[in-house]
Amino acid sequence: MKTNEDFKREVYEKYVQNTADACIWAVFDKTVVSSEEEPLANYAGAVSLANTSPENAVTEIGIAVFPQFQRTHVASNAIGLVLLWTLDPPSKGGLGLRRVEWLTHSMNEGSRRVAERMGFELEGILRWQRALPEGAVGMSVVELERRNGTNEEKLGRHTAIYSIVWDEWEEKRPNVVEQMGRRK
Repeated sequence: MKTNEDFKREVYEKYVQNTADACIWAVFDKTVVSSEEEPLANYAGAVSLANTSPENAVTEIGIAVFPQFQRTHVASNAIGLVLLWTLDPPSKGGLGLRRVEWLTHSMNEGSRRVAERMGFELEGILRWQRALPEGAVGMSVVELERRNGTNEEKLGRHTAIYSIVWDEWEEKRPNVVEQMGRRK
């Protein structure tokens, strides 16, 4: 991505809903130097919170890291910072939430590995949880179309749901900080 318009079109308009329960932050890799020719060379992706409920003290984290920054320190640092902010108690500068969720396509092994490395626990698979946009990789709908007598069903996905909750956070926090300190 080279311009703000690229970001708006490729990230914001696709992934962020204009609601009070969501927010998004740009992620920059400070080890990469930008230049006049490529002012956003260090723009590595975005991290977000969605479906946030102050009443229930829960939120869902999401992250998109561009290919050239994958398998580096970028995701661990961005996720770690958000976890420290959301799960640390107010006395440590955090929000003191009860639960942070991570939802991902069950077939997205990379996302599942990152969640597990950062200390999230698999709670289960939500079967046929979401219809996917055209062009996405998903579960076959041939049998669904046969059953429904249709021919325009959207591909679907099974969603793996992970979480970290407040009463395990103090035990998991050192691992998160350790992951943030690794450089690849």
